[in-house]
Amino acid sequence: MKAFLTRISSRKFLTALAVEVAAVVALFTPADDAGELEAAAVKIAALAVMLLAAFGYGVVEASVDKARAGKATE
Repeated sequence: MKAFLTRISSRKFLTALAVEVAAVVALFTPADDAGELEAAAVKIAALAVMLLAAFGYGVVEASVDKARAGKATE
C-alpha cells in the first residue's frame, strides 16, 4: 500500500493527472462564441492531449522502473 501511495503522490503522476483534468474540462466545456470548426478542433486537441499525457506517463514510469531494476542488479 505504501508503494501505491508513493506512486500516486509523485510529481510525475500529479502532473499527468492535472493535464488529464484540464483536457476533460476542455472537452466538456461548451464554447459559446466559438464556431463549429473551432469547437471540433478543441475537442480533437483535448482528446489528443489526454492520450499523449497517459502515454507519456506510462513511458516515463517504465523508464524509471527499468533504471531502478538495472541499478538493483548491479
